[in-house]
Amino acid sequence: MTKKPLILLVFLFTMNSGYLLAQTWTDTLDLYARTQFMPPSKFQWKWQKAALLSTMVKQYDKAEEKKKEIYLKYIQKCMQKTMQQANGKTPNAVASGLGMAFLYRVTREGKYKEVCDKIYKDYLLIKRSKDGGVSHLVKNIELWDDTIFMIGEFLIEMYRATGDTNYIDELVKQVSIHRNKLQDPEWGLWVHGWDNDNKSHCTFCGQMYWPDKSTRKSSEIWGRGNGWIVVTLSDAIECLPQENKQRSILTGYLKEMLYRLPELQDKNTGHWYQLPVKNNHPKNYIESSCTAMFAYGISRGLQMGIIQDSSYNKSVELAYIGLRNFSVQKINNDYITTKNVCKGTCIGDETYYLNRKVCHGKPFGIGMFIAFGRAYERIAKP
Repeated sequence: MTKKPLILLVFLFTMNSGYLLAQTWTDTLDLYARTQFMPPSKFQWKWQKAALLSTMVKQYDKAEEKKKEIYLKYIQKCMQKTMQQANGKTPNAVASGLGMAFLYRVTREGKYKEVCDKIYKDYLLIKRSKDGGVSHLVKNIELWDDTIFMIGEFLIEMYRATGDTNYIDELVKQVSIHRNKLQDPEWGLWVHGWDNDNKSHCTFCGQMYWPDKSTRKSSEIWGRGNGWIVVTLSDAIECLPQENKQRSILTGYLKEMLYRLPELQDKNTGHWYQLPVKNNHPKNYIESSCTAMFAYGISRGLQMGIIQDSSYNKSVELAYIGLRNFSVQKINNDYITTKNVCKGTCIGDETYYLNRKVCHGKPFGIGMFIAFGRAYERIAKP
């Protein structure tokens, strides 16, 4: 089957800060993210901010040599601001540690390694399920798919910074445990959570009685939750040499998650849905952050040769065009931001997810748009 050529959309803006007049929407969104939405003065040691920070690390790694300094200084300022708050007492707290690990990798300064060691020491003390899965919550032991990204990006950066495969081994262990508890065998995707305590409880934003009484699993496959996993698996595979024994395991996990994504994608908007496998539900809605995450994973899979079917090329093209046409909006005629992003979400039933509000902006939305945009643009270049 002949592959259809990928289309690279150019977004026109009159920009300052030395940017070219003609650029992709990814460039415009990146500039907005760093200078307006989350300049270093607004960075906080929170998972939402860490999701955007992780993209800035990717921007550094993929940037031309003359532009790397922009991202290095940005990350340094973010980490300097929060050095005293750095900890790894919960998965969500571990997430920001990727910035410290990155700085140790690039600068080799001991002060960053000291902070990283403290974060990892905290991480090892987090409560775990009976089979060793890291709990997403403090009071109650629950395994969430979100956890994979929150701890995973830090563990990946620690491996990259030190070369110590124990960090990758720990990541693979956690992915495997969570997958065993959460994977839906029909779709290859994961439900949102599993309860270890056999108790009926909720968090500040969750729903009572969400675990199934028999399996202790939640009932729904949530878009962004699966997006977190897809992104983390993609990043981990990229950094591992072919001969690493864990690479093939992670590759298999990624392939099973990507396998049926093209058939679930809305062909009119290029988006996936809040509840991806219920794309025909009348109350379901397109969700842009999971769209960017899924498309990022597919793009990386194509780049690494993990997947090759032409349906995947078509899928990322649809997503790139769809995000630009349906989920980007102008701000003050100079910048753009994201929309159709589901707000922060805990665990519940079908009605709970379909009633979650959507918003614009959000660090995880902006960060994942940029990450996917860059990945797509690399495979779309002639």
